[in-house]
Amino acid sequence: MKLRSGAFLPNLITTGNGICGFAAIVKLMKIEVVAAADGTLSFTNPEEFVMAAWLIVLGMVFDVFDGQVARFSNATSDLGAQLDSFCDLLTFGVAPALLVVRLNMVYSDFWQKIVWFLCLAYFVGALLRLARFNVENDHAEDAHLAFKGLPTPAAAGCIASLVIFSGYLTVSEKRELVYLAEFLPEGALQSIGGDIPYILPVLALVLGWTMVSDRLKFDHVATQLFHRNQSFNLLAYLLFGGALAFILPEVILPLIFIGYLFYTPTRTFVDWVFDRNKAASTLEKEPDANAEGKSQS
Repeated sequence: MKLRSGAFLPNLITTGNGICGFAAIVKLMKIEVVAAADGTLSFTNPEEFVMAAWLIVLGMVFDVFDGQVARFSNATSDLGAQLDSFCDLLTFGVAPALLVVRLNMVYSDFWQKIVWFLCLAYFVGALLRLARFNVENDHAEDAHLAFKGLPTPAAAGCIASLVIFSGYLTVSEKRELVYLAEFLPEGALQSIGGDIPYILPVLALVLGWTMVSDRLKFDHVATQLFHRNQSFNLLAYLLFGGALAFILPEVILPLIFIGYLFYTPTRTFVDWVFDRNKAASTLEKEPDANAEGKSQS
């Protein structure tokens, strides 16, 4: 089989995505659980969790640009689509699920079983979402303006960014945290960071359902940015937002991903309420109009 002209570079970028997923899993396998004298469990090298999460984020960068490069060079192909899905399943399906499972290995056996099933729901959601995308995939640009269900990179970004944020609060000794800790109770930041692993399994279940939901249409941010005319104000927002994300990525990334997750369901609910109220007001006006017509006759 020969590759189409110009398809080599997009496929190479896609492979970079898969390599990031593999490297993240290797990082997670290096983490060891040790028992203290009092029986409590802890990790010998918890910084590997943050490194694995950053590798997942790096995989997202490759995933964004492989599709854009393929469309710009008019080199989209079925091979590229299949390769992209396999890499996405590894980096955004297996790696995030394993990340959450490993994070909760220091807690009770009962909780670990619950986490296992919740993360399985996430993995199955990613698997079904990518399989459906392969079946329904269309290489036309207009077909990539929105996703049916939450895209797997965004789902993985929600988990990875919160793990990065957790490590930022519990391990990092950056100047802004030292300054902020002066206004909070002692150990408050570490306590917040330590509670995030408890939240992630429940979030994984929500993300698993959101990825396969037919009712939620999530905007394809990269396609809409690169393939549509944009205003100068948007350019300014992106530049300043990018600068802020570069300065405080541990804080900005969770805000971006969680905001993207909740924006579409919130917008869908508001539109549903608005349409329902509009329909109710229309029904109220129709009897009045009929009564007025009868009185004139």
